Amino acid sequence: MILLTIVVIVTYVIWHTIEMASFGARVAGRMTNRVALGTTMSQTINTLSRFLLIFFVPALAFIVESGITINDYLILVLGAYTLTCIVSIIMMIKLNILQQFYQVIFDKYKENTIPIAILKSLISKKTDLITKSCANFTFDKVILKKTLLSFLAYIFLITGFFNAFMLAVLFPENRLTLSQFTAAFHGFGAVIFAFYLDPMLSRSIDTYADDTTWLKNVYSILLGRILSYLSMIILLLILMYYFQFL
Repeated sequence: MILLTIVVIVTYVIWHTIEMASFGARVAGRMTNRVALGTTMSQTINTLSRFLLIFFVPALAFIVESGITINDYLILVLGAYTLTCIVSIIMMIKLNILQQFYQVIFDKYKENTIPIAILKSLISKKTDLITKSCANFTFDKVILKKTLLSFLAYIFLITGFFNAFMLAVLFPENRLTLSQFTAAFHGFGAVIFAFYLDPMLSRSIDTYADDTTWLKNVYSILLGRILSYLSMIILLLILMYYFQFL
């Protein structure tokens, strides 16, 4: 059970870290005037992260079926959210370094496929390329409305699996049915992201007459995602306190 718990936490953190890192490709695409390649790279990285679900979902399902208590389950989820939140904050602060790494990948992609270019960039970052820099994160680069919409989208996207399986822990007699609510949780967030956030970001990246809004959109989306982790951490602490006295 300890091993499976580690698998769940580690795969969740890596999965969401990879998704967070994919935004660096969008920024690098804009910085190097290779927007299409940046978008493709971002989608490729996002697709790669889904591979971790092969390990994450069965491990989490087995833990739930083994009769884990609600308090132990909340501790597991809290650990996953906390580590992911810490990594996400670091990645947002270091976004410029991340997007410069993608610029190196773009350079190596001229003579290689995307997987080989990524692998070579991870092994050796040596290149004659002069990378371009973007502005670092500050709160004046955040648009409140877009941050709140990002928060609303990600509060569903990041919690889908954990919320559905938490219901399965609370109501074990219906756990098979309740575990299928993952799609419902993800669906709300996916609609907001697909119909507003992603098109908004793409449009601003394509608009070269405006050299500031696109980066504000990126930071607003990233901050909204981080706030969703923080809110879930606070909520879990409250739930743990509540269930402790039941």
